[in-house]
Amino acid sequence: METHFARRMQRVSASAIMELIKTTAGGNFISFASGLPDPSLFPARELRDITDDILTRDDNNALQYGAAEGFAPLRDWVAQRLRERGLKATAENVLITSGSQQALDLVARALLDAGDTVLMESPSYLAAIQAFDSYEVNYVTLPMDEDGMDTAALEKALASCSPKLIFTLPNFQNPTGITLSAERRQRVAELAAAKDIPILEDDAYYDLRYDGEPLPPIASLAENRWAFYTGTFSKTIAPGIRVGWVYGDADLIARLAQLKQITDLHSNSLTQRIAYEFCARGKLPGQIEFLCRAYKEKRDAMLTALQHSMPPSVRWTHPQGGMFLFLTLPDGQDGDALLPHAMERGVVFVPGASFHPNGGGANTVRLNFVSPPHQDIERGITLLAQTIVSTGRA
Repeated sequence: METHFARRMQRVSASAIMELIKTTAGGNFISFASGLPDPSLFPARELRDITDDILTRDDNNALQYGAAEGFAPLRDWVAQRLRERGLKATAENVLITSGSQQALDLVARALLDAGDTVLMESPSYLAAIQAFDSYEVNYVTLPMDEDGMDTAALEKALASCSPKLIFTLPNFQNPTGITLSAERRQRVAELAAAKDIPILEDDAYYDLRYDGEPLPPIASLAENRWAFYTGTFSKTIAPGIRVGWVYGDADLIARLAQLKQITDLHSNSLTQRIAYEFCARGKLPGQIEFLCRAYKEKRDAMLTALQHSMPPSVRWTHPQGGMFLFLTLPDGQDGDALLPHAMERGVVFVPGASFHPNGGGANTVRLNFVSPPHQDIERGITLLAQTIVSTGRA
């Protein structure tokens, strides 16, 4: 038993990001390392007023156990929002989860066994990799370019293996910030549907779009009973409320609800109601607009600073939204080796190797542009550029 546990947990180490945040917390650092939104933009006053109203009006139910599937009015609200995105959704297609992270784990638990194959982009979301690692899976990784996942590589992979799951982040991917193009979304949907392969589409950043027009979910583009689509209120309302959701076939959602009941009975009754009231009172569109305006300014400030400060041998992505962009260092430089030198200058980031499930990415770096104060971005990028130049052959 002990050997099995050790093997299962071997790759599920503490997140390098969280360890880095803990190490630098309270220090005099400009941090591009976190995966966190800007806390100064949380709608605290509105949430306080809503909480007071709920506890005055409905304290017995708000503080009581609830249904594993989630608060019924919130499920209805999410289903309506998904219909606006082109999905055939009713409340029966929606399970409320403790953030979208739990949704990823529930789908993985339902579908994956030791030795199964997962297809995913490389790089990809670290917490998803950790969740899948806990089920002892193998990975077939797919390269990316400015239009997202390479669908020719996907088609080739599907011809040579039988994956139990395809995982993708279509909008403003974490860590790269890249968006999957409309043409490639259609192709991914068709390939998965043709082979009846489950696809898990994590769309946590959908609302944080600063340029261009919204693109349809992959799950809306082809009939596939095994298509799952997740989202969260963490990026728009506040991550601390821990309210997310997963969409899927009604029978499969019922199965996930059974797994969730085993895990934690149900998501927080009070914060589900807070999220619902925030949305039902029409607060969400204004909050999204407010965030997008502020985050766009920060993104533009970082892109401008990169353009002005970085040597020509450094490349970076140009995200249309989300929270992150990805830096590619000059040949021969290593993100892990660069980090302590950057910390000496007072700036931190996340080395990119952690986001590559099969290795690689040593010369890459993830930068969060929404978390640091606006006034720190230019100075932080300047310090990072100086570090790259002084430690390498840039």
